Amino acid sequence: MSDDLVKRLTIKAGVMEMGEKIAWGSDTSLMHEAADRIEELEAKLAKAVEALEKIAQHDIQYWAINTLAELKGEK
Repeated sequence: MSDDLVKRLTIKAGVMEMGEKIAWGSDTSLMHEAADRIEELEAKLAKAVEALEKIAQHDIQYWAINTLAELKGEK
């Protein structure tokens, strides 16, 4: 995952703050992309929290290996 979205959001916010005109819909398109990324990261975070809770209760190595593989998209 790159920080390209963060960079584009920062640039777009700066342009808007300066009152410059932007292409119609480019702001909402970027917002939708950011919302999708936030949802993806929230799901991954929830998965990581769930795994850590299981790690605290059960076999650490099993949950750590499987969760890491899922988060990397290898499973």
